[in-house]
Amino acid sequence: MSLSIQKIGLLALASVLFPLMAFANDRLVPNRPSHSHTPLACDYCHLRDNPEQKPAFKRVDNVLYLDECGTCHLAYQPEWLPKRSWTKLLGNLKDHFGEEVSLTPGQVRVIEKFVMKRTADVSKAALTKKVMADLGAEEAPIRIMDIPFVKKHHEGIGADVLARKSVRSLANCEACHISAHGGLYIKKHINIPD
Repeated sequence: MSLSIQKIGLLALASVLFPLMAFANDRLVPNRPSHSHTPLACDYCHLRDNPEQKPAFKRVDNVLYLDECGTCHLAYQPEWLPKRSWTKLLGNLKDHFGEEVSLTPGQVRVIEKFVMKRTADVSKAALTKKVMADLGAEEAPIRIMDIPFVKKHHEGIGADVLARKSVRSLANCEACHISAHGGLYIKKHINIPD
């Protein structure tokens, strides 16, 4: 008898705690979609349950890349650019969009090895076909916003949106793409902030 009372007590406790845990996770990770109640980013939960959304890029999991590149901006998934673009970017770190990036040759090799395995021209993600579709064979854009596919999808965004402190630039992907850090760029995860 007491065992069943304990089970009922545990179930009651769980029914109270689980929603609170979900609320805590939503508070800890800003802009998390309210339907995501796990500490994992959306790419894990959604892609397991919704395989049709497989255009997602892989989560960036290289610690050096995250530390060195993700400190100043989103650690963009390598799948956004082809090899030739990454070669150009990593070959000119003295002028990285007006800033000098100080990396040792060893660090550059580690990052290069990581990105070259996942570039737009080698990745199996469905979205990379769209990224590569309108690029000429010799084109090597170093800005993701210079990819024709990306440009086309951001055409309607006005200067008033970019002037917002919460957005600032089209390079600030995670301002509107709330699961960008996890590599998931789907319409239902777009939230243009005020």
